Amino acid sequence: MIRNAPEKKSSSTFCGLEEFLRDLKRAGLLAATLCCLAGPASAQITSSGDSLASSNIFAGYSFFADNLFSGQHADLSGWHISAEKKYLPYFGLVGDISGLYGSTNSTCAGSYQGHCLSHASVSEYTFQTGIRGSFAAASVRPFAEALFGAARTGENGSGPSNSNLGFAATLGAGLDCRLTRMLGCRLAVDYIVTGNFVNARQNSIRASTGLVFRF
Repeated sequence: MIRNAPEKKSSSTFCGLEEFLRDLKRAGLLAATLCCLAGPASAQITSSGDSLASSNIFAGYSFFADNLFSGQHADLSGWHISAEKKYLPYFGLVGDISGLYGSTNSTCAGSYQGHCLSHASVSEYTFQTGIRGSFAAASVRPFAEALFGAARTGENGSGPSNSNLGFAATLGAGLDCRLTRMLGCRLAVDYIVTGNFVNARQNSIRASTGLVFRF
């Protein structure tokens, strides 16, 4: 009787260990099953957002309601290119350039700087960099941005001409819509302030639309 007692204890310990291993195996199988089920859903959510939340290049047409340093108004149109490199999920660094062309109106409303030219050809180039915040949801990506840099404006008439090189600051917002995995379209509106740090300043509105290439 005394010899059988340890044997019974050993058998009980072995059974307990075996049951524990069985429970551990079941838990492992359950965890693996949950991972297999959750994996595709997670991948689908990630892939749907990645195409819109990735780095991108925009190229398109731009319309510019320009208030000139000479005190006149000009409706300009031209090209607009920007590139965004994503460094954080919701924020990216942006480089932005544009070239806009048109002519002045026939009336002179006063002069801030230089000459007031009637029917003069106008060109304006902006070179800016800054930060863009965005959020991808379904097939669209709304964004807002703050840009800073330089602007060069020129007015050329039959006689005298005006030119100005100064700072540029932009606050803008827009919306990207996905067309394919790597291609989308964009509509954006920017409020742009340009000046020469002295007493001349322009307050203008730029509207742009075009294609977005994501990578």
